[in-house]
Amino acid sequence: MVGTSGQRTAVLRRTVACCATASVFALAACTSSSGQPVASAPAPIVLADGLDAPWSMVLHGDALLISERDSGRVLEFDESGARHEVGVIGGVVAGGEGGLLGLAVRDGDLYAYLTADDGNRVERRTLLGEPGALSLGPPATVIDGIPSASNHNGGRLAFGTDGMLYVTTGDAGDRDSAQDLDALSGKILRLTPEGGIPDDNPFPGSPVYSYGHRNPQGIGWDADGTMYATEFGQDTWDELNVIEAGGELRLAGGRGRGR
Repeated sequence: MVGTSGQRTAVLRRTVACCATASVFALAACTSSSGQPVASAPAPIVLADGLDAPWSMVLHGDALLISERDSGRVLEFDESGARHEVGVIGGVVAGGEGGLLGLAVRDGDLYAYLTADDGNRVERRTLLGEPGALSLGPPATVIDGIPSASNHNGGRLAFGTDGMLYVTTGDAGDRDSAQDLDALSGKILRLTPEGGIPDDNPFPGSPVYSYGHRNPQGIGWDADGTMYATEFGQDTWDELNVIEAGGELRLAGGRGRGR
């Protein structure tokens, strides 16, 4: 076991970082055009196993929280791999790529993106208790009415460098809706932590930040504040794109190369 709280946090943060950069390590392990290996991937660290379709993980202090897509559970792990069930998100309807998807934490609240019987939505719950014995308060809806389907549900949540909540939504199989600014599908949405529409959003009165997406499931920012999103292609050519406020993303034929 790791001896101090700071060390425990460092272990968990390294674990999250390792998972988040797995694709980078995979690419680094490829051979160059000369046939010589360019790098070796480090040995993986197994923190937990036996999970039921784990989808998202976030840190809350020293605790690592993981969502299970199909069971609707939120699990808490410590540095030794010991787990504790924080709670089950009610109303989750799992099927295909839908279920309990993205998580985010801010100011002691847990945000969860889930598929319900009436579509996808984002809920906020207060995290109660101390690490090792966390539980969930009652839900408050942040945004709902996001179209759902057996695939292309999007589902990633993240707080940006501006303190706003960013939500990725898939086109739910309706490609044309991704171009429709009145539809919530096929978008990256930008909201206040309470679910309001920021005054400086690119489209007045709309949560839409960027549109034309197929199935974005990863978002992040670099040190300069540039926003990036990963996009699932059709079978091949997944993308990594720079995202701009009000920008339109087009995937020719449902797939494309990163730009």
